[in-house]
Amino acid sequence: MKIQLFFFILLFWVTVSQAKKKYPEYGSLDLRRECRMGNGRCKNQCHENEVRIAYCIRPGTHCCLQQ
Repeated sequence: MKIQLFFFILLFWVTVSQAKKKYPEYGSLDLRRECRMGNGRCKNQCHENEVRIAYCIRPGTHCCLQQ
């Protein structure tokens, strides 16, 4: 049983490390910065004259853009 657990952990580690090498941009995406670069602001609720386009770092905050 211990040898199977060892091989499972080894297989998982190899898979994750290869994915990080091949697609590094997915692990380091800063959604707050992307929202600010698009002239938006991260808020809990958007006002009536703003458009919600995406979530920021937490699911409770939205990226709001002026209309």
